Amino acid sequence: MIHVVVPILNEEPNVDGLLEGIRERLLPSAAAHRIVIVDDGSTDAGPEKALAASRPDSPVEVLRHGRNLGPGAAFRTGFLHVLKTAAATDLVATLEGDRTSDPAVLARMLERAWADGDDVVLASCYLYGGGIAGTAWHRVGLSHLANGLMKKTLGLSGLATLSSFYRVYRVSALRALERRYGAGILRSEGFECMVEILYRAARLGLRISEVPMRLDGTRRAGKSKMRTVRTSLAYLRLSALAVLGRL
Repeated sequence: MIHVVVPILNEEPNVDGLLEGIRERLLPSAAAHRIVIVDDGSTDAGPEKALAASRPDSPVEVLRHGRNLGPGAAFRTGFLHVLKTAAATDLVATLEGDRTSDPAVLARMLERAWADGDDVVLASCYLYGGGIAGTAWHRVGLSHLANGLMKKTLGLSGLATLSSFYRVYRVSALRALERRYGAGILRSEGFECMVEILYRAARLGLRISEVPMRLDGTRRAGKSKMRTVRTSLAYLRLSALAVLGRL
C-alpha cells in the first residue's frame, strides 16, 4: 500500500491537477494506494473539492485543522493517522499541494524504497540532473544559503537537498521515529519541519537517498505559502537547537 500525504492551505485551484498527477503515476503500477489530504485551515473549497474527487480505485481522505497550524503540524497529523493502520512494508509519499513537484519522478522514488530498501528517498532539486524553474531569484538564493547552512550545522553535508516536501518514507522508518520521539515525531510547525525530520532520521541511522527533480514554480496556480523571513528565522532556530543538543 502507498499512502500519499499532502498538506494543503487554500489550494483549490491546484487540487484537480494535484490529484491527476498523483493518479497518473500510481494507477498504472496497480499498487493499492490512498491519498490523505491534510487541510491546514483552508478558507476556500479545496478540501471539499479533494473529497469529492475520491474514487474507489483511488480513495481520498481529508483530515482537518480548524485553523492554520503550519506544514509541520499538518505532516504530523498525516503521519500519525497513517501509522494507525499501515503495514510495516507500506510506503508513505509526501509532496506539496501546489503542484510544483514533478510527479514523473515518483516511480523512481518508490523503487528506491521498495526494491533498494532505502528508508527515506528525497526528490532533490540541487542534485545533479535536478533544477529550479519559475521561482524568483531572491528565493532561489536564500534557499541555497539556508540549505548550505543546514547541511553544515546539522552534519548532513552528504545530502544535496534538505527541505523538499517531496519524499518517500518506508513505514518502518516512520515507526522508528515514532518510537524514539513519540507523537512529537515532528515538533517544528513551519517549513523547517522537513529538515528536522531528516536530521532525526539521520541520527537514527536510517538509510537516506536522493533522486534528481526539477522544481517548477510555473505549475503552481497562486503564490507560494512560504514566507521568506519567517522561514529563514525558523532555520536559524533549528540550527541553534541542534547545536544545543535539543533537537
